[in-house]
Amino acid sequence: MSRRCPARPTGDRGTATAELVVLMVVFFTFVAAIVFAGRVTVGAAQVEAAARSSARTISMARDPEAAIDRARDQAAAIAGLGTAACSSMAFTPVIDRSADPAEVRVEVACTVDLSEITLIAVPGSFTVDATAVEVIDRHREGW
Repeated sequence: MSRRCPARPTGDRGTATAELVVLMVVFFTFVAAIVFAGRVTVGAAQVEAAARSSARTISMARDPEAAIDRARDQAAAIAGLGTAACSSMAFTPVIDRSADPAEVRVEVACTVDLSEITLIAVPGSFTVDATAVEVIDRHREGW
């Protein structure tokens, strides 16, 4: 007497592979979204640091107007001008001597290129901006 193995149902064959493919797509999209959010957050933090640092540079200078070019270069270096996080930068310093105490306001705005900042191609761009205000040091020469 020979024993025969019961036949296996073939209706579910290959479903594990299909489920794995779907899960891998969802997982990759989730990782890409995390990378995107992280890079945008780092870019925004760099723009904020650039604004703070350049405002401080201008406020500590003996001649604030003469320090604007140096502060602009410093902001470009900190913000990473030319990278995907800051493809172009706007730098707007305002020295207000009429305020009491006198202050410097610096606004830095960077255009973020979305097509290069993520793992997947996302069209478009958006602007990240930051403003910093520093009091001008009165104890510097010329005040």
